[in-house]
Amino acid sequence: MPRVHEVAKELGVPSREVIAELNALGHPVTSHASSVDADTAAVVKARIGNGAAASAVDDQPAAAHPTPEDDAPPADQPTRPSAWGPVVAPPTTGASEPAPAGEDLSSSEPAGAPVRDRGRSRVTRQLLEIPILVGLAFVIAIVIKTFLAQAFYIPSPSMRPTLVEGDRVLVEKLSYRFGNPDRGDVVVFAKEVFGVSQDLPWQEDVRNFFRELLGLPTGTEEDYIKRVVGVSGDVIRYAGEPRRLTVNGDVVEEPYLRKGADRSSQTLTGRDCERLDMERKARGCIVPAGRVFVMGDNRGNSEDSRVIGPIEEDHIVGRAFVVIWPFRNWSGL
Repeated sequence: MPRVHEVAKELGVPSREVIAELNALGHPVTSHASSVDADTAAVVKARIGNGAAASAVDDQPAAAHPTPEDDAPPADQPTRPSAWGPVVAPPTTGASEPAPAGEDLSSSEPAGAPVRDRGRSRVTRQLLEIPILVGLAFVIAIVIKTFLAQAFYIPSPSMRPTLVEGDRVLVEKLSYRFGNPDRGDVVVFAKEVFGVSQDLPWQEDVRNFFRELLGLPTGTEEDYIKRVVGVSGDVIRYAGEPRRLTVNGDVVEEPYLRKGADRSSQTLTGRDCERLDMERKARGCIVPAGRVFVMGDNRGNSEDSRVIGPIEEDHIVGRAFVVIWPFRNWSGL
């Protein structure tokens, strides 16, 4: 029996045409090397070679006579015109053609879009993200400043030698939300305790806000920093030569004082209680409930509770716990 490729070679046509005719005759084959019986090969030659008339086909054995139904091509395979007349290709089903190999169907950009345009689009997106990231950073900074911690600039010498002008300290704001100040704490409190207020233009308020956010000087001392020496209920006395701090009758050692001792600054005795709106007890004054008594470490150059009286705990901004700038002065408090 001849093979498909031999029949195709004899007819001078591609093997796929022979395979198509065999499929149409109801004798499907799988490849060009498949065998074909002689009778079927003759029919294929007649159909392909010269389109013989139906009488020529009638000379073949009955088993090889194709009927119109047998000659119908598979639904998914168009064929060339045959002796039965032109064969119409099956209608398309609407299925899309497969994408060429290597083409990324997930891309939203046309396949022919220039690489330069795609790169420019990425750069544009990145530039648009910068203001969003900067704004988000400021929001985070504001939240941290309001509820957690804030940097403060030291504008005066009232806390020398512990803190000097130009130092920046970090103040945490959580401790006093859950507890009370302790003796020895270095605290920042609002200037309004002095009854001083400034009505600045809104531009200055905005400028000062951002400078405070970065721990920079604002040009106006909005906050003070002092050391707590007495808490609610303590009896305070500060007198003698050199001056000695007494709390509840016990002398407090103060190694942080400038030059290690204070010989001439303002005193605090029982005679000062009425002036400071404090209750007198023995030779000292009682710190009222909800207040603390504060003094600067540089006692000779500090405006503190000896002048303005005890301050309310609600006016305390937070507790300074570390010097963060300049680096040479880095230390805990």
